[in-house]
Amino acid sequence: MNAIATEPFPPLPATLAEAHALILTQRALLAAQEVQVQIPLQNPNPVYRLDAAGNVLYRNRAGERLAQELDPGAADELHQQRREWLRQVLTTGVGMHQEITLRERQFSLYAVPEPTGATVALYLTDVTERRKAEAQRAAQQAFTEQVLDSLPSLVHVHDADGHAVFANRASRQQQAQQLATATAATIATAQARQLWAGAQVLAAGQELVQEETLTLASGEQRHLLTVRRPLEWQGGARHVLTISTDVTELEQARGAAEAAAQARANFLANISHEIRTPLNGVLGIAAQLSKTSLDERQHKWLHLVQASGRHLLNILNDVLDLAKISSGKLELSPAPFNLCESMFTAAQPLALQAHEKGITVEATRLQDSCPHPRVIGDAHRLNQILLNLLSNAVKFTPAGGRITVGGYQVAETPTTLTVEFRVRDTGVGIAPEKVAHIFDDFTQAYADTARHFGGTGLGLSISRALVEQMGGTLTVESQLGKGSTFSFRLTLPRDSTPAAAGPAAPAPAQRAFSGKRVLLVEDNEINRLVARLLLEEWGMHIEEAEDGQTGVDLAAAHDFDVILMDIQMPGMSGLTATAAIRGLAHPQRARVPIVALTANAFTADAQKYLAGGMNACVAKPFEEELLHDTLAALFWPAAG
Repeated sequence: MNAIATEPFPPLPATLAEAHALILTQRALLAAQEVQVQIPLQNPNPVYRLDAAGNVLYRNRAGERLAQELDPGAADELHQQRREWLRQVLTTGVGMHQEITLRERQFSLYAVPEPTGATVALYLTDVTERRKAEAQRAAQQAFTEQVLDSLPSLVHVHDADGHAVFANRASRQQQAQQLATATAATIATAQARQLWAGAQVLAAGQELVQEETLTLASGEQRHLLTVRRPLEWQGGARHVLTISTDVTELEQARGAAEAAAQARANFLANISHEIRTPLNGVLGIAAQLSKTSLDERQHKWLHLVQASGRHLLNILNDVLDLAKISSGKLELSPAPFNLCESMFTAAQPLALQAHEKGITVEATRLQDSCPHPRVIGDAHRLNQILLNLLSNAVKFTPAGGRITVGGYQVAETPTTLTVEFRVRDTGVGIAPEKVAHIFDDFTQAYADTARHFGGTGLGLSISRALVEQMGGTLTVESQLGKGSTFSFRLTLPRDSTPAAAGPAAPAPAQRAFSGKRVLLVEDNEINRLVARLLLEEWGMHIEEAEDGQTGVDLAAAHDFDVILMDIQMPGMSGLTATAAIRGLAHPQRARVPIVALTANAFTADAQKYLAGGMNACVAKPFEEELLHDTLAALFWPAAG
């Protein structure tokens, strides 16, 4: 008889403590087994165990729910696939993983053989939402890349070490061309420049804008505007976004615009010079002629010549002012002055002209409402605004009409004064549809305005630009056939400097120029005649030079009290001649005062002449009083 094999019992615990420990161990094992049973049962994903024939030995609750959710067709499809997985795993003894789709639901499948090799465990994870999100992200990324690839700008991203992370199509094409045509040294230089610029961006944490030059395979150079910005990737990794835009055409257009602006400035300067030079002769000779004995008829003709010359000069000044405004080069010259007195004095000639035309003028002086009208501003430009408005009122108001002009204090602070000036007339007025355009350049209210009344249509345009540059507003109210009201309001700084209490400057008649020696350097014969007649009338001794070199030679050989220097002369210009005189070895002759008598009337020109060593500048055609006062200020600085 064969003995019955029995498994020996484990030895009994020798002590109570060992028995207690054994009980705890058994409880732990049972608890672990319970956990092992519960884990697949509570798993939210389907879990199956299949035998070699494909029968389901076990499925957890998620597996049961999946079986209930699947329609018969999908369940049959899953059953067929399950057999194939089972065969593959049992044949190879190696687990498998793949993605499956069951009626628009996507699962990630893991098939794992059990250690015995007789069963297989299947683990399914529903990844439908995850795959949808991934597909959406992929679509968004593809769309973004499509957008970036459509950009003509070069867009690329590199990390802190200079390694490329992304490049759009334009950037890839440019890099391919660079690799195909550039030398290794050129490529290395470009990469080093990019790494250095990227390091600057990352160190500062701010964008960097640079202008760069790109040389194409054809040798053509393109101008790029490159913007680099810091980017932070997931995990805190730092990257640099670089966007380079081709601005070659823009640079060319800007260069062309600057060249055109310079050409316009040169043209206006030349036109100004060519008109002012003969106009100086016309007005100068007319002024000298007015001092001679003339009959009434000759005086009338002379008055017409002078009025026409001044009108031509006003038009020229308006055109130059408009050019300065258009180019942004109109500069104001603020200084302390009495606003009331300045405006009142400036308006007097036009008030007289209105009376001569038979127009009644009523005026309200600013001091009636403003007891302290001293301000800081450009008195000349403020007067110009008022004169333009008053001139229009006189021009468009018929005899028997009325003009009311006044200045009014609107508000004040300890440091500022707000004033308003109004000019009201009973003239022809402006139609409502025309009002909006009367401030446009070269624009007048009606097509026949210039023919009936004259003018260029620049006065109002210039006036509005001046008022706006001073921070104010110019407005108009008008009714056709009833007249117009123009008003401008400004806020100006108060002049806190006490008025000078020193002795009054001597009157021009007291400033005797008799015996003063003058060197006149001028290539135009008529302008020399005008200056000579005026200077001789003042008792001065004149030496003349027809060109710059002759003027320098005379200045080096003789002592003069002052030199009147033209600027544009053949051979040696007035500036060059001035520099040569300032470089003379004789100290007294090198320091002789030099006054520019020039037809170049731009402020920048005057500043250039002063910087070139001249002491003063008088624009042609000049008024006798201006030249007289300029010379007096040089001869007697304390009184001038």
